[in-house]
Amino acid sequence: MTQRRLTILLHWSILMLILMMVKGGTSAPVLRWAFVIGGSVWIAMAAIKGMMCKPGPKLQGTLRAVYPWAHRGMYAVLGITVALNALALMGVLPHDTGWTALLVLLALGALHGLFHFWRHNVLFDGALRVMMPRFMHKIL
Repeated sequence: MTQRRLTILLHWSILMLILMMVKGGTSAPVLRWAFVIGGSVWIAMAAIKGMMCKPGPKLQGTLRAVYPWAHRGMYAVLGITVALNALALMGVLPHDTGWTALLVLLALGALHGLFHFWRHNVLFDGALRVMMPRFMHKIL
């Protein structure tokens, strides 16, 4: 599996896991472990192989300069959320630790998605095609 395909798979899997965990207010340990493992793999892959995000030629000015740092921030929040959930699952922290971080990650993820939706529809740079599976490209 290529880095791109694995990143796309982790991107959407982590989102679905977050939504499943947030929906009920609590989640089964298997969902939390899946989140911890998936998030850890994604962070490790980004740390070893580098992030795949690129601002693209149509993104200019301040947004272009902030773009890579915003993604690093998303990885940092993901890392903190993964760590808090892992420590809670191992019994080091109370069981309900990590839920606030999960909500922060979900909110930042929503802003992240809106930004890329804006890029795709206003700048016409195909930003959504980067993280969408190929079978969905014809819809975009």
